[in-house]
Amino acid sequence: MKKYYLAQTVIAFCTILLLTQCKKSNLELSGTASEAGFTFAQLPASDTLPYVSKVAFTNTSSGEFIYQWNFGDNTSLSSEKNPTHTYSRGGAYNVTLTTVGTNGNNSITKVVAVTDACANDFFNKLTNCSNGEWTWSTDADAIRVLSPDGGTVYFAGPAAGCQADDVYKFSVDGTFNYEANGQTFDVQSGYSCQNPKPNAPKYKVVVKTGETPRIYLDPLSTGSGRPFIGTTDVIDSNMYRVHNYTDNTMTLRSTLEGSGGVILEIKLKKVVVLTLSDIKNLLTGGSSKSWKLDPAPGANSIIVGTEANPGQYYGGGPLDGTCQTDDYYTFSITDRVSYNANGSTFNGGNVAPNYNCGADRSYNNVAFTFGPTTGGVAGLATLQLPPVPPTIFIGTTDVPSENMYRIIEISANKLVLRAGNGSGTVFQFKFIPN
Repeated sequence: MKKYYLAQTVIAFCTILLLTQCKKSNLELSGTASEAGFTFAQLPASDTLPYVSKVAFTNTSSGEFIYQWNFGDNTSLSSEKNPTHTYSRGGAYNVTLTTVGTNGNNSITKVVAVTDACANDFFNKLTNCSNGEWTWSTDADAIRVLSPDGGTVYFAGPAAGCQADDVYKFSVDGTFNYEANGQTFDVQSGYSCQNPKPNAPKYKVVVKTGETPRIYLDPLSTGSGRPFIGTTDVIDSNMYRVHNYTDNTMTLRSTLEGSGGVILEIKLKKVVVLTLSDIKNLLTGGSSKSWKLDPAPGANSIIVGTEANPGQYYGGGPLDGTCQTDDYYTFSITDRVSYNANGSTFNGGNVAPNYNCGADRSYNNVAFTFGPTTGGVAGLATLQLPPVPPTIFIGTTDVPSENMYRIIEISANKLVLRAGNGSGTVFQFKFIPN
């Protein structure tokens, strides 16, 4: 009985003590706010191009216990302390680290310059950091067959009639495409023009210190045969050595398989070489030229996405026949642009009513800066308009705030502009002459 009362007394005492402690405790944050900080370094590049660009981030924050990384490329956030992030393309990215400590959070943003395979001079020229198209040189010795030491010429001649219009496309992501444009000149069929032959789906470039670049073609994805550049001769290891190259020309050498080292040499040139002056003349017609969004069914004249996949978020659709199809933009040789909405502008997501016809936002004679595209992103040339949308814009009112437009493709009858610097969301527009 004494033990029972003793136990009751102890329990009562503990309960009073616990209540007293709860009364005295206040749930308050203590300590100082965290101070965010980090360093970064891009991991060594591979000698096989294209390669993925990886950046290692090292946290140098103080007073923190939670991390949130925004890598500036529209990928998922990370909560790792010291993450390594893979960028799909080179460029300048605004990376933000937010840390949380016992008395608040803190953020820091740094510009991280990421290089990719386009930093290599040959790869840059081969692909244009986008899509490089190559065809046969018009030289009389566009094809040569040489002795193993290169000193004796066994054969020299131009590309055949059904070879001369062949196009070989090298994309920055390693995709390879071949367009026969009618027929393939087939060595295996008695050096005659035949139906187009299949070719490699992918390629890679190997660059080693002290050696010339080498292009390797992947095996065919379907069917039999061997991949090729230039002639359909079977060559050792599907490999082409870059004998020499300039911005617009390329000479490749390969070894004919089973020949004891006999060399096949082919000369290629870029399909179209446009100077900035050429591009401006196409844009302005040499004086002044008006362009409108392509209204044709299926044209998908507006797409939205990322630099790696411009149609990732919105793959396109019909234009609004009330207030988009009659809009046009006029570019002049004196670096001025005017926009005529013809009464009403189609509002993007940043102007109410969203995605509907709204007030006329026409503007006149606005100066722009015209120059080369830099930063390792796609583009033949760049137009920089003054900020800020939706006061001044091309295509839609909700283009990226940097108001930068890169010319991806241009001819007398087609203009493709990509809005954005490539580090975030991009808008791509397809125009035709008005």
